[in-house]
Amino acid sequence: MQKQLKTLTSCPELSGKLCRVAQKKEAPIVSIRGAGVPIKIYRGKSHGYDVFVLAYYSGGKRKRESFSNFQRAKDRGNELRCALINNRLGVAEMDNADREAYVRALSLLRPLGIPLHSAIEEYVAARSLLVSEPLLAAVQSHVARRPSILKPVGDIVTELILTKAREGCSKRYLETLRHHLNRFAAAFQTTIGSITAPMITDWLTTFSTARPRSRNNIRTNVVTLFKFAQRRGYLAKGPSEAEDVPLVKDRGGDIGILTPTELAQVLLAPGASEETKLYLAIGAFTGLRSAEIVRLEWKDVNFERAFIEVGKDKAKTATRRLVPILPNLMMWLAACRGRTGFVLERSAKGEAVEPRGGEHPAARARGHAKKVLGKWPANALRHSYATYRLAETCDAARVALEMGNSPQMLFRNYRELADQRDAAAWFSILPQRAENVVSFVAG
Repeated sequence: MQKQLKTLTSCPELSGKLCRVAQKKEAPIVSIRGAGVPIKIYRGKSHGYDVFVLAYYSGGKRKRESFSNFQRAKDRGNELRCALINNRLGVAEMDNADREAYVRALSLLRPLGIPLHSAIEEYVAARSLLVSEPLLAAVQSHVARRPSILKPVGDIVTELILTKAREGCSKRYLETLRHHLNRFAAAFQTTIGSITAPMITDWLTTFSTARPRSRNNIRTNVVTLFKFAQRRGYLAKGPSEAEDVPLVKDRGGDIGILTPTELAQVLLAPGASEETKLYLAIGAFTGLRSAEIVRLEWKDVNFERAFIEVGKDKAKTATRRLVPILPNLMMWLAACRGRTGFVLERSAKGEAVEPRGGEHPAARARGHAKKVLGKWPANALRHSYATYRLAETCDAARVALEMGNSPQMLFRNYRELADQRDAAAWFSILPQRAENVVSFVAG
C-alpha cells in the first residue's frame, strides 16, 4: 500500500487530487500544535483507499505529506512537533531517505552515548589526518597493536619469576630479577601497557648511586619483563617501551687488577681453607665469573684433555664454552682428581648451593684477600686473568671465546695493561708442593 501511495503521489495529476483533500473545508481529524505552529491531519480518499494528509507550515510555505496509515501520519506529526519545539525544522523537512539516514545514525550512536555532531567532528578530524588511508583500516591496525589483556605489572613480575624458576635459572639470577622487578612493580602499580619509555627513564634515575653498568643491568631486566609480557599476549608485538629507554653512558674506569706478587701472597698465605684456595685459583687462571665457579661440577673438569666446560646452563650468556686448564692451574687441581659433585659448597644431596651474604665463596675469598693485602679490586680475578692472558697470547678473539666476552671489550679494557713478562709471572704461580701433588703439563 505504501508503495502504491508513493507511486500515486509521484504522479502530478493524482498528487493534485490528494492535495485538494486537505483543501476541503472539512475539519481535521487530528490537530497537533508545536511551537505555536499547527500540524493537522486530514482524511481523504484516493482510488477507494483512505489517505491521511499531514499539513503544516514551514518557512511561510504550506507543506503536505500523505500516508496510507493513520498511525504513521500521527507519528510523523509528533516527530514534526518535537522538531519544531527543538527548533530543528530543517531536519523535519528532510525527504524520507535523508530522514531515515538521520534516524539510523542516532540509533547507532545511542549505545555509545555520543551526540551526532561530536561523532561527525571526530570523523572529519580523523580523516584529515589519514589523508588517503581508510579510517576503519587505520583503527583496525591500531587495535591489532593494542594489548588484548590489561595486566598489572606486579602480576606479570610474579609470572616471570615463576617461569624462570621452572626453566632452571640460577637462584642468584632469580634473586636479582626479584630485587629489581619488585621495585619496578612497586613504582608502577598500574597495567604494563600504560607505562612509557620516559616513565621508565625517570624511574632509573632514582638509582642515582648505582654505577652506569648497574643501571643498564636494571634496564635489561625491565626489557626482559616487557618481552615476557609480549610473549604472554599482555603487550602488542614489536619494539617495546622498555627498549626505547636509552642506555646510560658507561665511560668505564680504571680496571683494578692484582700483580703476580699480590696473587701469590693471597694464594699462599696461611689460614685460607682449601675451598677458598680453589675458588681463587680457578678464578685467577680461567677468568670464570663467580657465579660460574659456584655452579661448576667436577664432571665439567676434563683432566685428560685439560679444559673446563662451562655449559650453557651455567654460563651467564647461556652459551657453552671451553676454557683451557693452563699448566699452573693443573697443579692446583691435581689433588682433586677423582672427586664428584660440585667443586664448591657440596651438599649431601649433591645439589649446588649458592649461599647468601658472607657465606658465599666469593665473599670468603674477598675477606681472606683483604686480610692479606688490605684491598681487593672489584672483579679482581676476572680482570687480572683477561689482562695477563691477552698479554700472553696477543689474541683477543681467543681470549674472548675463553671468557665469553667480545674482542672489542677486551681491547677497550685490557690492552697494554700488562706485558708478556708480567703474564709469565702470573701463570707461573704454583701451590706449595705436597706429597700428593703430581706435576702435569698440558699439551
